[in-house]
Amino acid sequence: MPYLYKRIKTKNRDFVTRTKVLSYVISGEKKRRGFRQCKTSESRAERNRRNAKLKQKYLIYNNFDVGDWWLTLTHSAEIEPEKAHKIMMYELSKIGKKLKRKGIPFVYFVKTEAGERQRAHHHLIIKNTAPGIAEMIVEAWQKYGRIADQRQIYNLENGKLVNYFLDGGDHKELNFEKFSHSRNLKEPKIETRLYPANSFREMPKAPEAEYITEGKKSYKIKYRVENLYNGFPDLDGYVFQYYELAKIRKQVPCDEQ
Repeated sequence: MPYLYKRIKTKNRDFVTRTKVLSYVISGEKKRRGFRQCKTSESRAERNRRNAKLKQKYLIYNNFDVGDWWLTLTHSAEIEPEKAHKIMMYELSKIGKKLKRKGIPFVYFVKTEAGERQRAHHHLIIKNTAPGIAEMIVEAWQKYGRIADQRQIYNLENGKLVNYFLDGGDHKELNFEKFSHSRNLKEPKIETRLYPANSFREMPKAPEAEYITEGKKSYKIKYRVENLYNGFPDLDGYVFQYYELAKIRKQVPCDEQ
């Protein structure tokens, strides 16, 4: 049985998944979904949730950088989480229209969450496309509550901020999570291949170093395997592997390539 290899290339780091299953749909092969005859199994639902979180992680790493904005917004009054999310999206929509008239792109990713001991609140990542963009959100939110946190992102490399955004942190017990993002997010590049089953390794090797040129500068990119997860087997018996490739960038003279 061969395995499916996917390498997701984002601006800040790469991600790899390897899956052994009985059949595959390779990129470009589209099949019409048939009528659902049975209820989705809990194991399949869990796999769908995992894949959704991974896709969100890819989008964040591909669209946001150090220097962009992180905000946490709370409500002054008790409010249903679903209604809170609609209010957040309404305010973001109004801000987006204002910026569009000025020719400024509005790029964001928002999460509304709530728990038994936590009222609804929002985490927001905003692309720093213009001065004052975060202040527009702060001003718009004054009639709903307060800004619990507002700062520029200083580190994406260690992954703590992204994991906190997606999972709420290990200390939180959430019973409501809802994500939304602007439509102008750039999708990462995805390489998809099939490999023989006997080439599957529990301890993958990092790819060879690469050289890239940006403008008049050249860089050597080294890769390091991080956050390796092996699911043997995964849920319904699928063998699943996930790991991240941290990029170590070093500027080099052009004649070193």
